[in-house]
Amino acid sequence: MDTNHVTAWEARNPALIAKLEALPKNDLVYACAITLGEIAAGHEMTSGDLVRRHQVGQFLNLHVLPQAIPITLYTRTYYGDIMGRLWRQTPPAKPSVSTDSHLVNTLGVNVNDVWIVGCAWEHGLILLTTDAMTAIRNVTPEVTFENWCL
Repeated sequence: MDTNHVTAWEARNPALIAKLEALPKNDLVYACAITLGEIAAGHEMTSGDLVRRHQVGQFLNLHVLPQAIPITLYTRTYYGDIMGRLWRQTPPAKPSVSTDSHLVNTLGVNVNDVWIVGCAWEHGLILLTTDAMTAIRNVTPEVTFENWCL
């Protein structure tokens, strides 16, 4: 799950909940460490309601953390492959353009999404996201993307 799906799950999005409840009992839903890092960063970057943070933390502890997928030494190869494909498909106009600038401004790519897609690819998982991730989707036919929040 991408961050937006974890957030929708915690908020009890009806479409997402219906899909989750329809899964066979032994099927697991996963989020990678990067997704959890995005949630933690969101909490740190906002003043937010401490009671609400505690509620989200309890939800994560109960439903998400037990099946969390760590980023490993192997994940780096999937990340690197995606980055290489992005670069070859749409190289920067000038060699002086920074990687970050090219990814964000030219390709509309969030580097955290590259890690999340790499993690899904590594483990052969469907990536649940509401994000377009157009450039990343175009270079990763090995990954299935679905939006269960519709």
